[in-house]
Amino acid sequence: MRKITVADYLVEFLIANGVTDVFGYQGGMVCHIFDSLGSYRDKIRYHSCCNEQGAAFAACGYAQAAGKLGVIITTSGPGFTNAFTGLANAWFDSIPVMLISGQVNTKDKKRSYTFRQYGFQEMQATAAAQSITKKCYEVDDDTDIPAVLQDAYITAMKGRKGPVFLDFPINIERNVIDAPDELLGITLPTPKCFNATSYIDELLKAKKPIIIAGAGITQCGEREKFRELVNLLKIPVVTTLPGVDLIPTDTPYHVGYFGGTGRREAGIVLKNTDFVLSVGTRLCNKAIGYNHADFIPKATKLIRVDTDTAEFERQLKECEVDIEADIRSFLISATAYAKNVANNYDHSLWVNAVNKMKKFMSAEDITFGNTLIKRFSEIMPEKANILLDVGNNMIYGAQSSVIKKGTRVFTSCGLGSMGYAVPASVGVAIGNEEATYVVTGDGGAQMNIQELNVIAKKQLPVKILVLNNHSLGHIILFQDHYLDCRRVATTETGNDYYSCDFSAIGQAYGIRSYKIKDVSDLKQYQEMLVDKKPLLLEMEYEDCSMLPNIHGGLDPLTNGPKLSDDVVNQIRKIMEI
Repeated sequence: MRKITVADYLVEFLIANGVTDVFGYQGGMVCHIFDSLGSYRDKIRYHSCCNEQGAAFAACGYAQAAGKLGVIITTSGPGFTNAFTGLANAWFDSIPVMLISGQVNTKDKKRSYTFRQYGFQEMQATAAAQSITKKCYEVDDDTDIPAVLQDAYITAMKGRKGPVFLDFPINIERNVIDAPDELLGITLPTPKCFNATSYIDELLKAKKPIIIAGAGITQCGEREKFRELVNLLKIPVVTTLPGVDLIPTDTPYHVGYFGGTGRREAGIVLKNTDFVLSVGTRLCNKAIGYNHADFIPKATKLIRVDTDTAEFERQLKECEVDIEADIRSFLISATAYAKNVANNYDHSLWVNAVNKMKKFMSAEDITFGNTLIKRFSEIMPEKANILLDVGNNMIYGAQSSVIKKGTRVFTSCGLGSMGYAVPASVGVAIGNEEATYVVTGDGGAQMNIQELNVIAKKQLPVKILVLNNHSLGHIILFQDHYLDCRRVATTETGNDYYSCDFSAIGQAYGIRSYKIKDVSDLKQYQEMLVDKKPLLLEMEYEDCSMLPNIHGGLDPLTNGPKLSDDVVNQIRKIMEI
């Protein structure tokens, strides 16, 4: 045994559990922790972001890209509140993140007093964080530090992953405690085995079966196992938006993502399937629609596989069967069984019909944004990260990005936070060290534009495409639909919304930055788009809509921009196998 400070113990604990990088912003109430990070910099790197919200999004990106615990370190008060949005993002998207926020000395804490504040920059952070974390820990004089850190790590990483919060008073950080000579990493509990045999049997016996695949598959680290299962079953896969990268675009089983912002193809498949296996998704109303009768109307059974039984509180269909299972265990069992029996079944007529329909629909609902992002993603290498900011740019990206075998797509889905993509790209690029591409709009880009400084100073391989239409295009859709096209605070013409010169800002930070006017202009920057240095391209264009913009559950053939009668009739005929 030896004597070390709590700050040193914390840093050694993170190192022992595989954390190679942490994100944050220095402050008085965490100066001891940052000092310890400096002492261990040969084993763990700290990345000083320009704002705590940026640090929190970077930690989210790191956790998702590296498959490790993401760590944010902020000072008390405003440091914590700035990080709050990123903490919420981790909660809703099930990202294992640990936020460590400094706090005033334990003797200066407000505790049960009724006045507003005792210590400077003090706030009762645990009360604020409870609704968006799996667990909060208010560290005090009598806290067992090793036990708390172990419980926090297991809580964040076990089952449905998510964020935890530690409120750390400054005097506790410098306390001296006993520690073993070497800290060992935590071995997470092994999930229970699961027998998926009967469910795969039912799926294979159906005439028009599909899988709905969600981000829970990626979160448990089983993307390749899932792809193996799909190639054995040989049936179509519809993904959620968070799971859009699960199936490469060029596979015969790829349909695309479904929901109110998806293309028609996935909606057409959902209207015609007779059996659905849903894995790793909560099937939110934004995707399936608020009238659940419209969702998979011809299906005789919906099997929902989820780790979190709380999601089953929303019963969606009378034909629903809810399965509580570890996603990894389910996929391992399903794949093992499929190897033995899948060849006994033939769904080629169904798969061919879906692919014929997709080809028939490929030219419909294509905007400038779709064409731009398709070409942008074609340039990317086989292994690449794509980060989509919230707005129409996210929809273009999710609809039209070419998903290659090694493509990963990241976005803020549950919280839907504009300003996510630029700071998250810092963590993603550091987390898996692959080429990283950001698609953002003029609204979202300005929200955390300061993190361009981190990208520039660290020379991260981040390529940023800013779609600058000088407006908030996605909000305009709402205004056109619900507010008689009154453009309030969404366009520059009303002098109540403001874009800027992004290429000039990028250059000011030391990033190669250029304006482009057309999709064909990407070609002259092709070499820069695949090198190891930062790049910013600003595409100025007239606002274009997001199509087809059909609310979840509605008939994709008779809603949205009108399809010709011939197209509608042809699609219906194709799908009637």
